Parts: sequence; C-alpha cells; structure tokens
Amino acid sequence: MMEELTDFSSTLVDKSKSIDSLLNELDTFKSDSTKGNDQIDDSIAALQVIKKNADDCNDKIDTIVNNLMNYNEDGRKYMYTANK
Repeated sequence: MMEELTDFSSTLVDKSKSIDSLLNELDTFKSDSTKGNDQIDDSIAALQVIKKNADDCNDKIDTIVNNLMNYNEDGRKYMYTANK
C-alpha cells in the first residue's frame, strides 16, 4: 500500500509540473480584455483549479503515508479523542 501511494504521489507531482508548463504556455495567449474571459482565460482558470486540487491530493497522500509509517513503527496512537 505504501509503495502504491508513494508511486501515486510521484505521478501527481509530475502531472502538477506538466500543468505548470501548460499554464505557462497558455499564459502567452491570455486575453488583455478587462470586459470578460475568452476560451483561453477560462481554460487557464480551470487548469489552475486542477493544479490546486492535484497539489491538495498530494498533500493528503503525504499525510496518509506518514500516518501509516508512524503506525508501522510506533503502533496505534489515537489522534483525536472525544470530549466529555
């Protein structure tokens, strides 16, 4: 499981870098209009959302990997407890 998550994380990092490259390329075609967005502007906005989501997913995968490594090394520890 750990290896699969680590591989998935690496793939997300690579894809995030690819999205950066696409954003840089599309930025050269960005509209100068202040009246609205064209298809390029809309695509840039959508790609920015995808990049943020990919980076957020990668952060969550890192949390999972760290939690599982800690569990394997130190055993079960409760991270949250119910307040009484």
